[in-house]
Amino acid sequence: MNVLISVDGPSFKTFERYAQTFIDSGFSYCSKLITTFPSVTFNAHTTAITGNFHPNHLVYDNVLLRSSTMEQIPLYGDHELICNETLHEQTLFQSLAANGLKSCCIHWPLTSGNPYIDHLLTESSSKKRVQEGDSASVYEIDGIAIRETLGAIKSNAYNFVAVRFVGYDAMSHQYGKDSVEALHCLQTVLDYVGEIHQALAESGKAFNLIVFSDHGQSDVGSFFYPNEILSRSDWREQLANNQIRFVGDGNGSMLFYSTLAQEQNREIMNDFKEMEEVNDFYELESEGDSDLRPVGILDLNDTVCGEDVFASEDAKYVDMKSLHGYDPARVDEMNGFIICIGDGLEQHKQFGPQSIAGIAPTIAKLFGIHHPCDSKEMQDIIRELN
Repeated sequence: MNVLISVDGPSFKTFERYAQTFIDSGFSYCSKLITTFPSVTFNAHTTAITGNFHPNHLVYDNVLLRSSTMEQIPLYGDHELICNETLHEQTLFQSLAANGLKSCCIHWPLTSGNPYIDHLLTESSSKKRVQEGDSASVYEIDGIAIRETLGAIKSNAYNFVAVRFVGYDAMSHQYGKDSVEALHCLQTVLDYVGEIHQALAESGKAFNLIVFSDHGQSDVGSFFYPNEILSRSDWREQLANNQIRFVGDGNGSMLFYSTLAQEQNREIMNDFKEMEEVNDFYELESEGDSDLRPVGILDLNDTVCGEDVFASEDAKYVDMKSLHGYDPARVDEMNGFIICIGDGLEQHKQFGPQSIAGIAPTIAKLFGIHHPCDSKEMQDIIRELN
């Protein structure tokens, strides 16, 4: 059995204080897992489970936009526009099913309706079972996740189990990345990792356990509202006519959607590049005919939180204490960690930086199957490749 655990939110720097305990228990440790840009949950998890990047899987951020209508699409919960066959076929679950292997998936983003998963529990369905809106709810959701995971392992009904724990990320946003509340939640999740490891070891069967974090966190310093700036600029008519719009989910990067000619888009991008809150504005090449594809990514300076509000709207994230989304090549805190142990994995080793996109092909290699994707397996981690 191969088990993949996602711990949402802690950077490799946050995890360092816990790493030695796992190394002493035989785990190997990758001190830096390079995440995606934008460094956000849905982009990172989709890249991890497909081995592809957003030009292929079209998941750029936690929210998207229809360019044709400027309709905002939050990806929280179950959304059929993204949770479709085009995405499902890219996942590791499809490759496993094609080889007669069974999967169990718990609280992993964008898996709703995936026909290649034999047992699926979505985060949105678990949220409906608990009282939302208080700190206890994230503990309850992660409690469901650990019980389901242990049950799946003990059932011996699945070849692959993927689970995500959400508590640290939620508490970090609310209280801060180094707060007592967030670190207590992280310790709880890491205790769950220990329980899962013990259950696998006691099963008496061969196993591999890989644990990773999808991104890190950074403190919030100030807020930036580019749609308000557009509404006061020479581009206000195009904004009012739903030809341009910035979209962002309270993080350090924002997607820019436009139906204008690319030369006009570049003019807007160049204007924003001159602003003190902005690090850079990356132009994206238009590939394919999907109107979910943005034309640019606005990269904000560290600690600047972007949000897609307009002048008449109230900001939603003014109480946020930490955030993510920045370019991990520039803001090191955005990168996560990875630890692993098992029959096919190196033990007591420390590895240099690895890419989050290597997770899916690495697990495929452990199963001895082919998974078509953009990326290659993490060769240093797998014992047999050395």
